[in-house]
Amino acid sequence: MNRGRTNRGAPGRRTSRRRRVLVRLLALGGLAAVLLYTEGQWESRSGGRMLVADLLNRPELLLGGALAALIAAAWLGDLRAAVRTATRTVTVTAGVVFLLGVLAAHKVSAAETRSREDAPAGAECALVVVHRSYATGPGTDERWQVLLESGEGWSARRWSLADIGGSRGDARLVTASWTGRSQITVVTDSYRRVFNLDQDSGEPVEAR
Repeated sequence: MNRGRTNRGAPGRRTSRRRRVLVRLLALGGLAAVLLYTEGQWESRSGGRMLVADLLNRPELLLGGALAALIAAAWLGDLRAAVRTATRTVTVTAGVVFLLGVLAAHKVSAAETRSREDAPAGAECALVVVHRSYATGPGTDERWQVLLESGEGWSARRWSLADIGGSRGDARLVTASWTGRSQITVVTDSYRRVFNLDQDSGEPVEAR
């Protein structure tokens, strides 16, 4: 009789063990996604590694995946009905808030154009200008980002030279161009800035 009870209980214990393993894997996957996104955010700074930033600075993909994994882990891991109900309410609410935030971000995003100008004399650098326009009410707001991309492959870095506009009344970009082998000039309707590239690091340094 005891042997029969042991055999009947074995499948239940195996199921419980598999559930715990799955919960741990989901939780670890969610944590890994958050850490990857954090790394992408860090590399998105001026001078950060360009490819890492482009691959990992994706909140919709990584944070959305982390949220889904943690929700699944919570649902599978909580066996008591009251706690499970509370967990579901909180996690579903968080999921809805996250999705609404993503949708709102996409709504305010607008058309984007990019121009790219390689450095003179074949240097491994390129001047990139990103232009975005946002429909806000009766008018349109514009924003320009002037960037320098240097290097190749995983060591390539992206430097931020200027962030212009964003709302009515702000400066507007007139031109951004190479004005020498290792010099970039950014001109707006209210100021002019000149950057010289450091010969050792390639970092752009504003002339004083």
